[in-house]
Amino acid sequence: MSAEPKPSPSLTAAAPGVFQLRLPIPWEDGWVNCYLLPGEGRVDVVDCGMNREGTVAAIQAAVRELGGAGARLGTLLVTHIHPDHYGAAGALVAGGARLLLHRLEVPMVNPRYLEIEQLVEEVGRYLAMHGVPDEEAEPLKNASRWTREFVTPAAPYLVLDGGETLELGTRTLRVEWTPGHSPGHVCLFDPQDHLLLAGDELLAETSPNIGLHPQSTPYPLDDYLEGLERLVGLEPELILPGHGRPFTGAAARSENLREHHERRKNRMLDLIGGDELSAWEVAVGVWGRREDVHDQRLALQEGLAHLQSLSRDGRLEKRARSGRISWRRPR
Repeated sequence: MSAEPKPSPSLTAAAPGVFQLRLPIPWEDGWVNCYLLPGEGRVDVVDCGMNREGTVAAIQAAVRELGGAGARLGTLLVTHIHPDHYGAAGALVAGGARLLLHRLEVPMVNPRYLEIEQLVEEVGRYLAMHGVPDEEAEPLKNASRWTREFVTPAAPYLVLDGGETLELGTRTLRVEWTPGHSPGHVCLFDPQDHLLLAGDELLAETSPNIGLHPQSTPYPLDDYLEGLERLVGLEPELILPGHGRPFTGAAARSENLREHHERRKNRMLDLIGGDELSAWEVAVGVWGRREDVHDQRLALQEGLAHLQSLSRDGRLEKRARSGRISWRRPR
């Protein structure tokens, strides 16, 4: 077996046969992780950053560095279609990559990135239903328009359900469907080495945004926590996340995240007390009035995910009256 390539300073050997390339983005800690897995005459890629100047060139340069001058882009697996993970997909597919996506991500692409007007109006109705004042709803419903300039969509070569076994680079990886952060979010697990490419499901230092919105699953927070439990059951020894550093200790980190979300739910219960509040009132009470409209909308969606979970386990009533939704403790 030939020796592994020696990466340049821009590439890091994350695990045997897996290299990490950090790509710049305008949120999180300023970076998203792209993973490259060199194989015979090709380099496979997991996540691809945003379609912005330098990103595609950096990936192509890494492919040449790891695979040699004649190496081609092989499989591009995107864990979910948020712009920092999917944005450059179109450019890489045009360069020969074969895109893999979970089937629940596929129908979200056109409304988000190509035919956005209908989704904007649907979001506007959703904001009104959850108590957002008219003067604040207008900028909120348009908060994600700017992300389209960083995304070049592409149709998948293969649509995934979860449970598939894939050959990426020199590794055999199983697709683990973990909805919550996005309906079709997937992770990749190597059962031989107990290596987990975790996307945004399991991060070392932050919690991914888990939001209830028109494109989410009905109980995204419960889905997310159930996915965490399944991943911990796989006993991963090394986690390669979508953001931040590789880390170990999946069980302890998962428990920290579970406790974080339980504290947030209890904070909302205390805030509601004996009142009946809209999700907007709860979100403002928990996070305050954020200056950035994108942050405001994420706070509302995250608040809704927690309220929905509380209603599922009977700690809150979700009341629907006159086209509006409100929340109160059971009486």
